[in-house]
Amino acid sequence: MMQNIEFSEEELFETICDEGRIQGIVDEPAYFDLVDEIIEDLRRESELGSDQNLEGHAEHLKTRFSEYQARLVD
Repeated sequence: MMQNIEFSEEELFETICDEGRIQGIVDEPAYFDLVDEIIEDLRRESELGSDQNLEGHAEHLKTRFSEYQARLVD
């Protein structure tokens, strides 16, 4: 059964930060790849529906790289 759930972009950012720490991601290109990977994984798992603006969310999450970097030192 396909599941289409609502998600919080903030929760998604937290997931990206957690996974980035685990993977040791510190540079912008790797962060961008991680954002794309996580969104694609969620799309594949049918947790994000096609009616959601996934590309827009990905682009917005990518603009948060400096915030991601700041969290690495916290």
